[in-house]
Amino acid sequence: MTNMTGARVLPWALLLAMPLWFGSCRKEADSAVTPSLLEGTWRIAGLRSEPGADLLYTGEEITDLIAYLDTLSDGSGTDIITCLTSTTVTFNSNKRVIIKEAPTCTLYAYDLIGIAENSTWKLEGNKLTLSSNLQSRVYDVARTDSTLTLVRSAEEDYGNGLKTYTTTIKMKK
Repeated sequence: MTNMTGARVLPWALLLAMPLWFGSCRKEADSAVTPSLLEGTWRIAGLRSEPGADLLYTGEEITDLIAYLDTLSDGSGTDIITCLTSTTVTFNSNKRVIIKEAPTCTLYAYDLIGIAENSTWKLEGNKLTLSSNLQSRVYDVARTDSTLTLVRSAEEDYGNGLKTYTTTIKMKK
């Protein structure tokens, strides 16, 4: 068996490490969200809660609401999925939020997404503040080509006492 010296190991180590170096040289995308990138009409595409929350008061803790509703064998989740994914949230240039629910909705989307009709919005960096006469909520906001993501952590009580929940709302153009 031959004895590999440091001089022989170094070229192999460099050869193996090169893809990692070159792969990490990508220019990071600018993650800043500007008002013009936020403005427009968005459809709800996802709603997550970490840790899981009893959002539907069924006794079951749910992390991905739409995925959970899709698994209900009796089809009862279909109406809620249709309601959520048909609901539009419009961020107007006059800093007003307009929510339009599908006419067939049997629940208020506000109860699930927490964005009130006729709220005002204010964007500072990547922090979006939505204010209504009911409350004010601050979200971390990110945008990719056609997806808007709002993330908010807050203490809530879903029947098990106060816990800190992180809610993620995904929207698509």
